[in-house]
Amino acid sequence: MPIFYLCSSASIRVNFFTRMKNKKPRKLTFVTFSQSIFLTTKYFLQNRLLSFAGSCAFSFLFSIIPLFMMVVMVLVRFLHASPKTISAIVSAMPELERYFNSDSVIQSLQSIKTVSSFEIVAVIFILWMARRFFASIFDSMQNIFHAQVNRKALFNQILTFVTELVIVLVASAIVFAYISLQTIASMNFFKQFPQLSFIYEGVLAGELIKILPNILIFVATIVLYRFSSATKPSFWLCMMNSILCTVSFWAFRLIIHFFLNVSRYNLVYGVLGHVIILFMDIFFFFVLFLVFAQFLYVVQFFDELLLGELYLLPKIEQGGLGASFKRAFFIRPDFLIAKNSSNVFAYKPGESIFKSGDDDSSAYYIIKGSVKFIDPLEQEEKPHLAHRGEFFGETSCILEKKRRTTAVALVSTRIIKIESESFRFLVHQNPEAAKKLLKQISPFF
Repeated sequence: MPIFYLCSSASIRVNFFTRMKNKKPRKLTFVTFSQSIFLTTKYFLQNRLLSFAGSCAFSFLFSIIPLFMMVVMVLVRFLHASPKTISAIVSAMPELERYFNSDSVIQSLQSIKTVSSFEIVAVIFILWMARRFFASIFDSMQNIFHAQVNRKALFNQILTFVTELVIVLVASAIVFAYISLQTIASMNFFKQFPQLSFIYEGVLAGELIKILPNILIFVATIVLYRFSSATKPSFWLCMMNSILCTVSFWAFRLIIHFFLNVSRYNLVYGVLGHVIILFMDIFFFFVLFLVFAQFLYVVQFFDELLLGELYLLPKIEQGGLGASFKRAFFIRPDFLIAKNSSNVFAYKPGESIFKSGDDDSSAYYIIKGSVKFIDPLEQEEKPHLAHRGEFFGETSCILEKKRRTTAVALVSTRIIKIESESFRFLVHQNPEAAKKLLKQISPFF
């Protein structure tokens, strides 16, 4: 019995260590997540997205009323929707009621019997007013995806007008379908079935309107993330960021409206309190929208961005708190190790990585250990060394020349082999990396 127990326990330990040795590294770790948050914050500030959020918020306020008037005009003039039902739906958005009277707009539209030239000019003018909002959205997205976008100005203008028309038509169709379902559900025939009462009382009697803005925000952000970025991110990635944006905005409004109860200050401020809260809601929505758009860019091109941060890591000799923090934060590339697991190699002390005269055209990053370089043409007592967190071999990678030196592992060393195509893409996309590389290869010219 003891012998069996010892054998079985030894077998368990062997199997455990075998599984640990063969365990594949994970792409998503806490380090990877922290690096993605850092890159999102860095590029959010670098791209001045707070200013773009303010521009989008102002353009939205300038455009929402014209677009809303277009929706009402389509419903009344072309779909012949009931004015009373439209007024009831408009009353659910009191912010709009404070700026114009929906009843007067509906009556004016009903008084027009034929489509006049003035009406056509008004539609064109309304679309022209509303285009500023979509132009701001496209400008901000282009600023985020600047290295990947190559659109002409005329194409942007056409895309803006098409987007406006699609939004107007879709919004009109949704409201008209809601009105139709509400009318059908309120008929006496359906009142004979109490089991269906929840359709009218719970869904169509106003509960849907309360959650409809969040649904529209969710759908709109998916569409904008998917098509305005011009980088063709996956639908699931867009949906994930849209969920994060919608939930964050809902939580923000819940907190803000809990602490800022405008009804307490109506006697003092009147409409001003509602306007201030409205401006805060709109501005912070676009801040969150652009934050998650930047996060979408970071996730989509994370390996290239991480590779750029690794190439620009401060050397171990460089002092300073900022340099030490950046080196400690990015020196462990879990994502690249997992993604390029077939290109991760381990070397024993004294083992050569490449030799002088080799045609190897790759670049290398040191995950662990140190590498020394021996130049057969130079007689130096102290060979050049590269340590953890440093690149080597990039000169031959760019110049496509044979290796001039021999790289030997000084201690037990692990490296990532970066293919020449990936490294050249990094240099092409990252100006700071290009500057650093030019300094290294300038002696060859």
